[in-house]
Amino acid sequence: MEKINQILKNFSFSEAEAELYKAALRLEKATISEIAEKAGMGRTAAYFHIKNLLKRNILRQIKKGKVIVVSPIPPAELAERLQGEVGDFKTLLPQLEALGEIENEMPQIEVEESNAAFKKIYDEVIHMPAESVFKVIEDKRGAQAEMGLLDDKYWKLFFSQMAQRKILTKAIFTKELLSDIGASIKPENYDILEKRMWDIRALPEKSMPIKSLVVLYNKKISFLFPEISLTITIRHSALFSLMDTLFETIFSFAEKVESPWRRKGDNQKTYLA
Repeated sequence: MEKINQILKNFSFSEAEAELYKAALRLEKATISEIAEKAGMGRTAAYFHIKNLLKRNILRQIKKGKVIVVSPIPPAELAERLQGEVGDFKTLLPQLEALGEIENEMPQIEVEESNAAFKKIYDEVIHMPAESVFKVIEDKRGAQAEMGLLDDKYWKLFFSQMAQRKILTKAIFTKELLSDIGASIKPENYDILEKRMWDIRALPEKSMPIKSLVVLYNKKISFLFPEISLTITIRHSALFSLMDTLFETIFSFAEKVESPWRRKGDNQKTYLA
């Protein structure tokens, strides 16, 4: 019976509709109340689903005086109809595939305004395949606003997942961000940050006045504006390739940062090589 339900679901039957159709087959001709009872369903709920099945001509009704009797179409007729629908679908394959090709050429853009939108992006990043590469461009203002978007518990999870999955973070940070990094990162998260895989470059803020952050991951480009909780995410292979090339060009000219993490009160400094 489970297999029958699964097959019917594949052809747009809900769980309730599948049970009612099977009940109607067992009874051959019956009232809605009788079919509902056979299916183990309340009459009101059964009536709603039976009405849908009648519209789709899967059940048929006959009026006998004041009594309405419902009967199902035979399984063979249903099979023929479903086979015909599969045939119709196959004739549409070229058009549907063409739509896919068009879609691939059109940028997919998502604009969201909420803290949840930021979490959604970070969740995608920590679920990338192990040893993936995550790229980020960020300034001091963006970093300070970013860390206030989500709670410490989530940041601890994010940092630890990045470390465990060995996801390399290639970052272009402003020197101002690095000089004030202790104000953005909680001391208890330093150890986890040090375990992450980093390749960091730095530029002065005047040469990169972005006032936000840009991230590249999973063939997507996300422009994040933490101060107003706004994210703009674009998925497009050509645009991603262009942004990735620009990132790598800037990255190659920026100064390499050896050890940016320091604990509060520590004398460790950020080293630029």
